[in-house]
Amino acid sequence: MLGLFLLLSVTAAEAQGTIAIIVTFAAVPGMGSEHGFLPGKKFKFYPATGKYDLGGKRLRVELHDERDSLKLKQVECSPVGMTNTSEFEGPYGAYVVENYIDTLFGPAGVVLDTTATDVLKVDLEALDARLIGVGSIRAHGLCMVSTEWKGIIHHYCVDITDKDPHSPISSHAFVTRKTATRVIASAAIREVLEKVMTDLKFD
Repeated sequence: MLGLFLLLSVTAAEAQGTIAIIVTFAAVPGMGSEHGFLPGKKFKFYPATGKYDLGGKRLRVELHDERDSLKLKQVECSPVGMTNTSEFEGPYGAYVVENYIDTLFGPAGVVLDTTATDVLKVDLEALDARLIGVGSIRAHGLCMVSTEWKGIIHHYCVDITDKDPHSPISSHAFVTRKTATRVIASAAIREVLEKVMTDLKFD
C-alpha cells in the first residue's frame, strides 16, 4: 500500500487567520491491508451531535501534534491497541483535526482568530482507526487530546465504534474497509472536540 511519504517539521500560522497550528511530523509508515485504501480520497466532516452557543468568543486555537513524541500504542479509554498505520498518521491527521476545529467551532459561536489574546492550546496525542475481528468486524475510532485554557489542563479520550448511537454508520452497514475507517475516525475526532466545547467556559 502507498503511504504518505513525508518528513516535515513545521511551525506556522494558517494564512487565512483561523487556526494557529504548531506541529512536528515524522515519516509515515506504509499502510497495511487492514485499512484497504489509498490516500487522497474524500474525507467527510460531520456536524456536531449537540447544540453549543459559545457567545461569539474570539479565540486563537493552537494545535500541537504530539503523536510522534508520545508514540502511544494505546489510549487510556480503550483496550484496543493502536497500530498507527492508517492514513491519519502524520501530516494528514493533523490537517483533518485542524479543519474539524474550524468545522465545529464556527457554528458553536466561536470566532477563530490568530490575533486573539485568548488562546486555547490543543495537543493531539493519538488518532487511529482500527477494524477488529474476522467475519464480523467492529470499527473503532480512537482519538485523544489534551487542552490548556486559562492555565487549566483537561484530557479527552474517545473510543467510538460502529455500534455507538453517534456513529454515522451502523454495525450492519455494507461499506468498504476504507469507508469504515474514514467514517469512524471522523466520528472520533468530532466526539472528542465536542467534549472540548462542552467544557469551554468564557468569563
